[in-house]
Amino acid sequence: MVARLTRPVRGLKPLQNSCINPWISSHTAKRTLHLSSQQSAKAKNPLPRSPPPTKPAIDANPLIYRTSKQAAQSPNTSLKPPAANGEKATVDTIFQQRKWAFMGAGFAALALGFYITSVVASLVKSPTPSCAAGACANPATAGPNGTPLMPTGRPPGLEQAKGDERRLSAETFDRELDVPEFIGGYKKLRKEMGKWARGRVLEVAVGTGRNLPYYDWTELVEGVMPLQGEKAEAEREKLRKEKEKREQKRARKVKRAMKAKGEEVDVEKAKLPGRFDGEMLSYTGVDISADMMGVARTRLRDTVPGLKMLLRRIRAEPMPERGTVVDILDSRVRLCIADAQEPLPLPPPTTAAPPDADPGKYDTIFQSFGLCSVSDPVKLLSNMASAVQPGTGRIFLLEHGRGYFDFLNRWLDQTSEKHFNKHGCWWNRDIEAIVQEAARTVPGLEVVHLGRPLLRMAGTTLVIELRVNPDAVAQKT
Repeated sequence: MVARLTRPVRGLKPLQNSCINPWISSHTAKRTLHLSSQQSAKAKNPLPRSPPPTKPAIDANPLIYRTSKQAAQSPNTSLKPPAANGEKATVDTIFQQRKWAFMGAGFAALALGFYITSVVASLVKSPTPSCAAGACANPATAGPNGTPLMPTGRPPGLEQAKGDERRLSAETFDRELDVPEFIGGYKKLRKEMGKWARGRVLEVAVGTGRNLPYYDWTELVEGVMPLQGEKAEAEREKLRKEKEKREQKRARKVKRAMKAKGEEVDVEKAKLPGRFDGEMLSYTGVDISADMMGVARTRLRDTVPGLKMLLRRIRAEPMPERGTVVDILDSRVRLCIADAQEPLPLPPPTTAAPPDADPGKYDTIFQSFGLCSVSDPVKLLSNMASAVQPGTGRIFLLEHGRGYFDFLNRWLDQTSEKHFNKHGCWWNRDIEAIVQEAARTVPGLEVVHLGRPLLRMAGTTLVIELRVNPDAVAQKT
């Protein structure tokens, strides 16, 4: 039975068709009334909101076996969400990102601490007998206190070795200098000074050839290096492009020179090779030690482009006590065993000198750690002054000696004999005083620059530039 409605239901349209089944119409009206009553009840009594879901508790014992379903539902607490932009990185993250920098700084601090500890420990000791009377204050010409330990330019360890052991000792001596020179900054200084090589170059006390990798050999080997084989054409094209670049670079230097000097510059003369720094036309290396020269020969072979095709790795003939060891590339590259305190070899005649230059003089002379290794350093400076081109030629010295502080100089005095026995040089000499004495006694020799770079070395490293004044030479002669 369908109950009769006592009042019209809201939202129902009156029936337009009287042919509709009365049971369907009454059933529809009843369902509509039921839905309307539910909506009004919901409006009067709204359902309470469900609380936000809570985070699942972290398992106190992660080792308990879980089912796969539980493992899938449990959150992965090992993966941390990425840090927000404003969030600071943790100490662990910073260390992981910069661990190599921290490790390098730690090793550097350890080395510095060891060095400082060694210095302090040596200072608290009593002075050695050879320096007790103050004879080491200025050992200008010989060993301390008149001892017979006269520098010869050879490390004493090499002189005591015999046969093949002497060459191995020279190679070991060279390798042992790698770390001290890197820490001391000498490697950087050698590289910078190598850029100053110009024209016909003479290196005195070449030693094991530690300056050789820092010279520019491109001008020197041009037109002399043999080109054979399949790669000959490619090498010629490469040399041609390098020559064009050098000519453009030289032209820019000429323009800068004209602007800087404010006077007329002979452009054609300035365009000649060997006029600017870095343009080396020939190289002659001199050292008194045959064993050290053997190491220098190997380094020269590995450094100069193309020399591996012309020089054997090991010299077949025994190393002479005096004379030429290498004479190659039309005498543009030479190594000679000679005493630098005696007359030095002349430049190669095959290298044409500029029209206004003396063909028997060098344009650049280098000398590294030689004044501390000879018995008469003033005589060595006099020899170099007689071999350099007056006026335009330069002598460059890289030396170590007494520094700024008295306590450091005392330490140099106390350890000088031990250092001499290992390296063959007195590192406590007053190099500045030696150079000034030579400038007073050698005709025309002038100090252009005397600097003490490398602040961490406390003034014990010196870079010196010398020249010979042609006017002073003319007056004294």
